[in-house]
Amino acid sequence: MNVAFFNNYTRSKIDLIEYQVEHGPKVKLMVKRDDLIDPLISGNKWRKLKFNIEFALSNKKEGIATFGGAYSNHIAATASAGKRAGLKTIGFIRTHKIDPMNPTLAKAKDNGMKLVPLSRLEYKDRQDPEFIIQLQQQYPNYFFVPEGGSNDLSEPGIKELANECLLQEGYRYIATPIGSGGTINGLISAMPNMPLIGVAAVNDTPILNSISSRINKTSIIHTGALFGGYAKFNDDLIDFCLDFFKQTGIPIEPIYSGKMFYALCNQRHLLGLTDDDVVLAIHTGGLQGLEGFIQRNLLDNKQWEPLLISLVSINA
Repeated sequence: MNVAFFNNYTRSKIDLIEYQVEHGPKVKLMVKRDDLIDPLISGNKWRKLKFNIEFALSNKKEGIATFGGAYSNHIAATASAGKRAGLKTIGFIRTHKIDPMNPTLAKAKDNGMKLVPLSRLEYKDRQDPEFIIQLQQQYPNYFFVPEGGSNDLSEPGIKELANECLLQEGYRYIATPIGSGGTINGLISAMPNMPLIGVAAVNDTPILNSISSRINKTSIIHTGALFGGYAKFNDDLIDFCLDFFKQTGIPIEPIYSGKMFYALCNQRHLLGLTDDDVVLAIHTGGLQGLEGFIQRNLLDNKQWEPLLISLVSINA
């Protein structure tokens, strides 16, 4: 059992791109391509899981147990990381029944993860200490990682990301999507004086309030690109994601990265950005979830086929 695959990684590249806004300016962005780190442990999941995996191994844990929705990027990444590290994994899934046709859960199972369904009522207790203790009694030698992978052990991985960003010059802000809050909280800890733009992908008031209480006065928490809340989107956002890929060659999805890039390109005035302000945008991955939305007919396969083909060639 080892984590050598984590240490073989070299820092993700930064692409300088231009995106022509319809009836608007041409936006220049630097994109930190964490989506290219690994096809299954991509983006912020790589950053967050690295030191959690190391902790589990050094403390001789049998495996890692964690939580996620039926199409969770974190579930898919944890299963893959556990397999490579030689750790067993358990995923407590928010679903009434494990669907064998679900592409995310199928990948997780193929990577050895034991999938345990939890009802929505049970899943609400995923952060309750008493509920966690009950689960730990069932799996006594497992290290429990919270939903999304955001905990104290995720911060050193985000600090490595921050250090990579500091090697680059020529930008005013660093931007990231906000889900569970682990990435932006880690950046705040590592770079307390850096102007940050956090684009909310989840309408979670406690998380957003907590982040807002920690950021410096030059930073922004933006909730204007939620499109209705977590995993919500409309035709405008879908069209933007597809056009962004067409113009830049960078694949994005409408759950996390798409909302961030939409704000940076189409809502710059709401962010207080001028046409000349260059932002370093962190692409936090999450592209594996596209297959699940297509499976549920929430996204049109033909529309997304060119982007999906690009992912296959990138990961080949």
